[in-house]
Amino acid sequence: MPDAFGSLFTFSLAGITLNIPVAGTFVKWSDFLDGEAGPVDLVLVDGANNQLTIGANGKGIYNCTVTWSGKGSANTLIVGSIHVNGVRQQRLEFEVDISSPAEREVGSLNDEMALEVGDVVDLRFTTDRNNRNVIATRLTFVLAAVLRAIVP
Repeated sequence: MPDAFGSLFTFSLAGITLNIPVAGTFVKWSDFLDGEAGPVDLVLVDGANNQLTIGANGKGIYNCTVTWSGKGSANTLIVGSIHVNGVRQQRLEFEVDISSPAEREVGSLNDEMALEVGDVVDLRFTTDRNNRNVIATRLTFVLAAVLRAIVP
């Protein structure tokens, strides 16, 4: 049985900007490209909609890894968070404190979560101040099955 795996990524030396108009409100990352993927019946990689969807045979426990490098508006706390079916997963978050807009930082998370058939998983960002930017030079988002339910 093949492994369930899906990834999305962004890479730009100049950086790709996501504006957060309202502090504390999460905005879905909107500039992913399709990465590597296992069979679509396990994990559907959908860069056009910036999300990963658990397929008909993909129910199970997944390792979720996000790595972000970039910068942002000065004196800003950036929070990256995994959302499942639009719901924030608070234990699957990372924070980066930006002091200067020239400062490059790295943020990451790596944890496990149970996912069901049809679950839509995406990455969203917020900041602690209104009208702030999150700028990614490199961003990867990976789901990899640790244990999948075997359905007869």
